[in-house]
Amino acid sequence: MTNENLDFFFTPRSVVLVGASNREGSMGYVFMENIIRAGYEGEIFPINPNEDEVFGLKAYKDVTDVPGEVDLAVVLVPADSAPNVMNKCGEKGVKGAVVISSGFAEAGESGIRLQNELVESSNRFGVRVLGPNCFGLYNCNIGLNASLALGTPERGGSISLVTQSGAYGMAIYTFALDHSMKFAKIIAPGNKCDLQDYELLDYLGRDHESGVICILAETISKGREFFETAKEVAPKKPVIVLKTGRTEGSKRAALSHTASLAGNLEAYRAAFRQSGIIEVRNGLEMIDLAKALDFQPLPAGKRVGIVTNSGGTGVELTDMLEEAGLSVPELSAQAQGSLKEFLPAYASPKNPIDVTTLWRKFPELYSRSIAALFESPDIDIVMPILLQRSAMMKEVSEAVRDTVIRYQREKGIRKPVYVCWVSTRDHLKNTEILQSAGIPCFEWPERSARVAGHAARYAERLQELKSRNPAPARVIDKKRDAKIESIIKGVREDGRTYVLEPEVKEILSLYGIRVTEERVSTSLDEAVAAAHDIGYPVVLKVVSADVVHKSDSGGVEVGIKDDAQLREAYERIEKSVLKNLPSARIKGILVQEMSKGKEVIIGSVKDPCFGQLMLFGMGGIFVEAFRDITYRLAPLAAFDAREMIEEIKGYPVLAGSRGQRGVDLEALTDTLIKVSSFLTDFPEVTTMDLNPVFVSETDTVVADGRMFIEERA
Repeated sequence: MTNENLDFFFTPRSVVLVGASNREGSMGYVFMENIIRAGYEGEIFPINPNEDEVFGLKAYKDVTDVPGEVDLAVVLVPADSAPNVMNKCGEKGVKGAVVISSGFAEAGESGIRLQNELVESSNRFGVRVLGPNCFGLYNCNIGLNASLALGTPERGGSISLVTQSGAYGMAIYTFALDHSMKFAKIIAPGNKCDLQDYELLDYLGRDHESGVICILAETISKGREFFETAKEVAPKKPVIVLKTGRTEGSKRAALSHTASLAGNLEAYRAAFRQSGIIEVRNGLEMIDLAKALDFQPLPAGKRVGIVTNSGGTGVELTDMLEEAGLSVPELSAQAQGSLKEFLPAYASPKNPIDVTTLWRKFPELYSRSIAALFESPDIDIVMPILLQRSAMMKEVSEAVRDTVIRYQREKGIRKPVYVCWVSTRDHLKNTEILQSAGIPCFEWPERSARVAGHAARYAERLQELKSRNPAPARVIDKKRDAKIESIIKGVREDGRTYVLEPEVKEILSLYGIRVTEERVSTSLDEAVAAAHDIGYPVVLKVVSADVVHKSDSGGVEVGIKDDAQLREAYERIEKSVLKNLPSARIKGILVQEMSKGKEVIIGSVKDPCFGQLMLFGMGGIFVEAFRDITYRLAPLAAFDAREMIEEIKGYPVLAGSRGQRGVDLEALTDTLIKVSSFLTDFPEVTTMDLNPVFVSETDTVVADGRMFIEERA
């Protein structure tokens, strides 16, 4: 984390508006109007060489003419003038600048040059820059509206939003205001020429006003730094991310299974999951979840109690809750007995609690049913359904509100309450009764269930993150590292980026990873001798920098049991490879022990944003047939490695099922951790496939491996 104080952006003592104007409709006019109407109480200095006053305030011809210190500059001038303005800001000692102007890197080569000039100027003087080509920033709690957003929101909010798309972010913000949500800070960083995502996350993570952090991102710059920062912030306060552009994020040459299976989106999702970030699918889901986490405490478990006046809606919500990983348990006999004391005889006290259509008693029935759920030890989350008649009655909303306040605030029972709201717009005013008291309402069962699922999973994840141990610290082994560097140097001197299987296994063995016993032979007699040393049965494989997929070219023979079979297989490999790849340079034939066990794959791709992305799944033919794969960023903690193993669909096969004994999961976990350590220590590895890796009751053995490295360090 950076720990840099960015208060000069969010709580500046003074602001200069470069390009301020009295001309109605102009950008300079809009920003002057915004900052004044929002109630900013610091000093405001308009900069306009052609005006004496702007909005009744003295105007200055240049930033350097402003008296006293200046914390923040808002730059509205055309792009080609911005670098010069930045020089003036630097001379004045301005600490931060929000560059609203467009026409920079997003506009092509000429814009890229202008943006580089802007960065050079800001770096020369140490001015931090938000933007350019951005919507601006908003500190709602001090009335600082240095953005294109209109309006003055109510103060006292604790949700902060970072949005790469300024207009969409403001649409989310405006929609949220209509649902009784309050914001602390809103930042639209635009081109991110200087101030980066991880720095904003770091600042908001330390900001006492920001209780829930929302990030709308098309891309995340400095991904590794963002990941490391998120690991610090997410366990302390919720971080909700909407990653847009989730289709194919990056194309890579399919030289390996890993490269074809691991895309850019998997790297993002691995970073989110490992750090504790909550990923959502769309802006509406982001708003709903932010409201739930801002308004209500986290659930202690996944058991939901429902109160409804519609049996059908209760059943639908139950289905959706269980599909979201929650449960709707039947209440205990004691709880049902207490409910029967006041429910109509034909009502259901089991859960969902159906209060039926006894309209005149709705306030009492809802209140007492909710009270029973608060008092029940079998329930973690309370979800009233207010549908049609119950939603239309102001008295019901008031009764729900008063009951929740009594139990949460007066009795201290910290169960979250999420209201499922189904009614006409004419009665939305009744939601204000609830939401103004911090009780969130969500329209329709699907939205309600999705929010509850996210909240429960986040609460569970928090406990996991707090109990986990970090990834092992790097062990410096000069002898080992020198040997590996020598192997990599030899690969490059040979004009290769492809590391041969024997070289891969030698590297892995230096990290204490078990690999198959094997010998490289350059003649048939050497192959026979090697087979005798290793012991039949054996496997034969071609060793060639020109043969990446050995099986496809006839370069692999398995299950060889004696000398005669070996001689035939040896000759077949040479003939098949040269027939399929006439120009292939064969360095030899690898003679390898036959391994037994279940097949898994361990792989990696170097993501340009996040670094080494590891994958794990069932190996052999299952890799691409079923794509049962999971992903994490290296280095792995033991928790990460074990989680990777347990979350694939094939985990029961590894753990032991239908009377079969399970594999040695500790050995497999240890192998994953050691592979991740190697990848962290040697970032020049671009792609690696270990497939198959055989796992058994007693061992984990790498039977095949391929690796690619960067052309030069």
